[in-house]
Amino acid sequence: MSYQINGLKDIHKLLVNERKIGGVIEAKSLRVRTGEVYQNAVITHLDLLGSSIYSIGFVTEDHENIIVNITELGLLQEPKHKNIYELNNQAYKATKTKEKLKYLKRLLEINKDSLNTIFLEEAKMIIEDIGLSAVKRELNISHIYPKNNVYSIA
Repeated sequence: MSYQINGLKDIHKLLVNERKIGGVIEAKSLRVRTGEVYQNAVITHLDLLGSSIYSIGFVTEDHENIIVNITELGLLQEPKHKNIYELNNQAYKATKTKEKLKYLKRLLEINKDSLNTIFLEEAKMIIEDIGLSAVKRELNISHIYPKNNVYSIA
């Protein structure tokens, strides 16, 4: 997936629609005006007042949750929209994968007798976001991805 981001408004739209599209926004580095540089920062929140962005929240590789005023943001290098399994920030990757697995388990539990298209789309989106291997370690998803039966006529 890994899409380049062009501005803070793009980041806000992606964060607001996270449940529909999945993924997170990771910047190669984020520097604040005081000089601290955070590698592989995952942007988790933008605060708005009307249409003006006034603060940005992010998680560091050390799993620190930091919120800074937008005027204190010095540099946001190469922000990209990525699937969770593609993240370089291992601390946030583990936390978000665990969170999504918990949600997926509950979703499967609620829809165990029904394979409607809305459920299947959401479940497949979550699986694609956190990675099939991570899901297979925790859950049986054979009813979501049924094997195609091949019949031969002799």
